[in-house]
Amino acid sequence: MVNILEFETLKKFVGTVGKDIESYFGKDNVCILCLRPEGIFYGEALVAWFKERKKTNVILASMEDDGVDLDEKLVRGRKVLIVNNDIVTGKSYKRSTEALRMRKKEWGIKDIKFACFFDRTGMADFSVAKYSAEAIWGLEEIDGLDLKLIQYLSQNGRESFTEIAKKLCLSSVAVKNRVDKLLKEKLIRIYASLQADQFYAIAAQINIEADRKTIEQLIEKLEKSQEVYHLAKITGAYNLTVGLLARNLENIETFVEDEIRALPGVRQAVVSTGEVPILPKTIPPKF
Repeated sequence: MVNILEFETLKKFVGTVGKDIESYFGKDNVCILCLRPEGIFYGEALVAWFKERKKTNVILASMEDDGVDLDEKLVRGRKVLIVNNDIVTGKSYKRSTEALRMRKKEWGIKDIKFACFFDRTGMADFSVAKYSAEAIWGLEEIDGLDLKLIQYLSQNGRESFTEIAKKLCLSSVAVKNRVDKLLKEKLIRIYASLQADQFYAIAAQINIEADRKTIEQLIEKLEKSQEVYHLAKITGAYNLTVGLLARNLENIETFVEDEIRALPGVRQAVVSTGEVPILPKTIPPKF
């Protein structure tokens, strides 16, 4: 039988927060309360870890985040640690902790804390990792200040280094050095782009099934087309998807017939239409 603590993520979880949680528990009776479904694995890992440390006054329970199905007997007179995989919006955290706090006095709950692996909001009492900007991108080459700098430039490419420096609490020289470094390492490009909704009124998503040679021909041709804002190989029933901007439905029909279906290797092209995309809002000009 596989030991749950052999799983790398769970091993990291208990290895990072286990001792802090143990210190919080002290000698009190404890209920580790998992939020279903993802929290169960983390709760079981904690119980297994405490069992190895001969701590016998810990029980395991689970509930939905609104607590309606929780058995009072499992938490009465105990410290409660709510456990989940992550906190993203904070909704589950707020619902679960509030559900217990409303019953805390009535049920004699000693205290309530929250533990998770990822914490995007900073609400958890115990967590392994934060959803910082750097963590989301997973890049070692840039840090949070670089990402903020890129955000400001993308919002207003005409903003001066002096103004950006004030927002970042840096000197204008430091901002320039960061931009130069990002450009040199080809992590960013600075260029003017077109507002899509000022030139186009409608968009289409085209899923294409074709042989490999035809797909490569389509890619070579379509990546040069100004109207194409998205182009990617995919798996499944189709092997290429195309995002297309147009002024009207007639333009879409003409494009699909002349640029896609005209190739002999295209077996199928399925088109769905809608509004100009929410993202991206801008498109680079192609020549």
